[in-house]
Amino acid sequence: MKDTSLVTWGDFTDLYYKAKFKGTRFILSRLFRVSLESRVATKWDVYASVSDFWIIPEIKKTWNRKISGDENTFYEDYFWNKYLNDKSNVNLLSIGCGDGGHERNFAKYPNFESITGIDVSQGSIDKAKRLAKEHHFDIDYFCDDFFRMDFGGKKFDVILFNASLHHFNDIDGFLKNHIAPLLTDNGIVLVNEFCGPNRLQWRQSQLAEANRLLRELPAVYKTLLDGKSVKKKVYRPGLIRMLLNDPSEAPDSENLVPALRQNFTVVEEKPLGWNITHILLKDIAHNFLKDDATAKQLIANLVAAEDRFCQTHGENDAMFGVYRKKSI
Repeated sequence: MKDTSLVTWGDFTDLYYKAKFKGTRFILSRLFRVSLESRVATKWDVYASVSDFWIIPEIKKTWNRKISGDENTFYEDYFWNKYLNDKSNVNLLSIGCGDGGHERNFAKYPNFESITGIDVSQGSIDKAKRLAKEHHFDIDYFCDDFFRMDFGGKKFDVILFNASLHHFNDIDGFLKNHIAPLLTDNGIVLVNEFCGPNRLQWRQSQLAEANRLLRELPAVYKTLLDGKSVKKKVYRPGLIRMLLNDPSEAPDSENLVPALRQNFTVVEEKPLGWNITHILLKDIAHNFLKDDATAKQLIANLVAAEDRFCQTHGENDAMFGVYRKKSI
């Protein structure tokens, strides 16, 4: 079977539950937005991560462990200690900053001259500004399209992409023509990114493994947000749904790592997986927020199964990486 689909049964299932949980008015408002930019912006204006795998504490600890070696050390702290703790007057730019959590994690350190965040979602930027003010952090946030920003010749020591670089088309050209020129000499690109199949067109191998593991989960951990319905199968999203929902989602994600390697010097790369947990735990992640031994053990089992899968198949859908600007 081919690894792309225009429409899948999962599209209808997803539409049904979105209408059930969010209402038909929400669905229609998404469908009838003509501008691609407005579709992207409004998706993130109203988006709330209530049942995605990245909200699960044990999953976050796994990523911390893979990046820093310590489940309690977040990548911002690891990166600062390894690359920035002896630097002064550091300028950091975060592209696709969302509600600003990563900038706030950096802002607690005193050696930043400036921290700038950009995002197309006004709702996210409003929240980022509010939280920065509450924490007394001096962070500049802008709601705008990166391509319309005028930095006035300013250069940055660090440019951060946290789950945002995979939203750009032609990543190689974007890095070469827009990001490299913004870096200071010896500047760094820091990424924590999805690098899996374009448009989330999951491979047959990962769908088969995700569904095998889903069948083994106790029913109580497979309930959807209504508390009654049960997730029965993992599907590949259809391309039509992907374009209607968010046309910026993973258009060139498969080229993300090759493009970074082509345009910058690799300092370090750490594969994070995501091949199974990402798709299996979608819409059921809220069941694993309980602080109980069973939930923690189930997540540990899923992560171990994902690690085995990635090693066996030679695949990896997410990457933490540090890349330095090449010398001219």
